[in-house]
Amino acid sequence: MEERYGSCSSNKSAGAGEAALSGSKVKLLVHGPIFIENPDGSITEAVPSDVKPKIRSERRRDPFVDGDSDSSGSGSATAGISMSQEVEFLYSRHERVFILLLSIQLLLEALYATVFFVRMRRSIWELVAMYSWEISEKTAEAVLWTAFTLQVTYAVLYYVMAGTALWTKRPKHYQQFATASLCGVVGLVLLAYADKFNLPIFFLRLLAYIYSRFLQGLTASILLLPPAPARRDVNP
Repeated sequence: MEERYGSCSSNKSAGAGEAALSGSKVKLLVHGPIFIENPDGSITEAVPSDVKPKIRSERRRDPFVDGDSDSSGSGSATAGISMSQEVEFLYSRHERVFILLLSIQLLLEALYATVFFVRMRRSIWELVAMYSWEISEKTAEAVLWTAFTLQVTYAVLYYVMAGTALWTKRPKHYQQFATASLCGVVGLVLLAYADKFNLPIFFLRLLAYIYSRFLQGLTASILLLPPAPARRDVNP
């Protein structure tokens, strides 16, 4: 009887120890700030209630330093602000390159749509001949006009989404534009069956997809980094 009682108590103590250990592990997992992405693409920092903010020690005042230095933060905050400014500068440079890329793509797609429309009658005969006259002329005409309508509609939505991403600078909008670019790449591959594949536009859309993914990462980094503080005017 004593051995059973001892074994039961040891099992209970072991179970209690495992429960305490698992509880400590859960606390360790949630200890510290948590970053949550909102539906609009913005990122919010969530801090647990048991985490106490660190009290910054007051620095000794130097009479030879200008009064504006009193508003500066600690060394880590200054490094974070400097990093934020560097990322914003990098984003502004790549944003200009992205706008140039979209401008060249817009000109090529406008030329492509114009040639598509002007040479519609000839394209119908070419499509019928490509399939060895196994399809009728009406079928080929319906296929080409459908492809032209879808191409123009897609182009309008494509550049509206690009303008929205550039205007809002949100990671979610860049992600949506990247998805649209990928769909356009697949659509051009399917247009090869209608003899309307365009290689320059294909590579430009693929490049726009890669660039939009890169800008999505930059905008997410800008949201995570601390913003630059406003300067405080000190009256003499």
